[in-house]
Amino acid sequence: MRWLRRLYRAGAVVLGLLGLAVIIAFLLPVSVTVTPLQPRADTRYWHMEGGYRIAYTLLTPPLGVAERVPVIFLHGGPGGYVHSSIIRALQPLADAGHRVYLYDQHGSGLSDRLDRPKGSRFNDQVDDLEEIVTQQLGASHVALIGHSHGARIAVHFAATHPAQVEALVLSSPGNLEPSLNDPNGHATVEATYPVPTALHFQPPEDEQYRQDTALSAMPLKVILAQAAAMAFDLKLLPDAEVDAALNTLAAGFTRNMVCDPANVQAEEGGAGFYVRTGANWFADVEDPRPRMRQFTSPVLVLQGQCDFVPYAEAYEYAALFPNARYRFIERAGHLIWWEQASSYAAAIVEFLATPEPEMGWTPPAGKRQQLLWPEGAPDMPAGPPREESVFQVNKVPGREYTGIAEVSAPTITVFPA
Repeated sequence: MRWLRRLYRAGAVVLGLLGLAVIIAFLLPVSVTVTPLQPRADTRYWHMEGGYRIAYTLLTPPLGVAERVPVIFLHGGPGGYVHSSIIRALQPLADAGHRVYLYDQHGSGLSDRLDRPKGSRFNDQVDDLEEIVTQQLGASHVALIGHSHGARIAVHFAATHPAQVEALVLSSPGNLEPSLNDPNGHATVEATYPVPTALHFQPPEDEQYRQDTALSAMPLKVILAQAAAMAFDLKLLPDAEVDAALNTLAAGFTRNMVCDPANVQAEEGGAGFYVRTGANWFADVEDPRPRMRQFTSPVLVLQGQCDFVPYAEAYEYAALFPNARYRFIERAGHLIWWEQASSYAAAIVEFLATPEPEMGWTPPAGKRQQLLWPEGAPDMPAGPPREESVFQVNKVPGREYTGIAEVSAPTITVFPA
């Protein structure tokens, strides 16, 4: 039994060394390589029903310019924030007559951090947007610009509140959640929407992207804090310390957000670490796809040539919305405005200024249309919906009728009793 005692002793030594390593790791401070974000002169706050504040910046139209639909910008993440570059990039929208609101989602940027890591779920972020639109702004309708993770929030809101969203812009949208997988657990979108031969993408190298964004690149104490947040919904470390670690990581992985690394802009220190714990969890999130197919307001999907998001994941949005268009922007990465700010703003201004096209056919007064296939017609080809056309058929005298071709969302007209 002597060997067993030696084994116990060796195990105790190993555990002791591991415990000592953890203690030392927690005693070592996290280096602050990026100065934390500070309030701007024009920073404002909404006091939310949940008891926290959400910081925002407002761009207003010049005097004498007729006001158009208000615009709300939703940044990426979760854990991202409003960078000064996007404020400058969207100034042309204000010049065109839009009041533009850019807000930091709770738990990041200049907005309040919550007490619990899982206190911020994805559905909570959608609820925040609803409160901002209906109560803080009191707006009957808005236009939304959702970037990356912010596109998911915007889409889920638009799908459940279609009457309040006049137009929707999805900028480098992240994959639609919850994702659809085959029996082997693989996402189905890439097989459904192959990259067109006319589009020449140049995404960052896979290995570089993985290394730059890996949690293992953070200090050990931050990794342990993330594990505790996920397992026990506890904050082992203060927000300031883990946010500093995420800001350092972000300063490195932003080279994956551009075509040319020379165009990377300085990190501004607004990352929110703990909000990523709950807001990256989608198990309790309703699939928005059926409702997206019924959303008839115009949608614009923008994607850069060097985006790390696969084409299929971005294009799925354009395929699901019946009144959507997809636009490919050359020489731009995930943060399109860092390299093509003028093209980015011009595309959005033009899109918002374009009157919504009249639908090919609308039901008579007192009637309504019911979707035949809410999940999509079984024989609907992949790709963007084609423009509906209306034509007259006069093959049988006295029995003329109206025909409709290229119907993106087949319906039946219901005549109430």
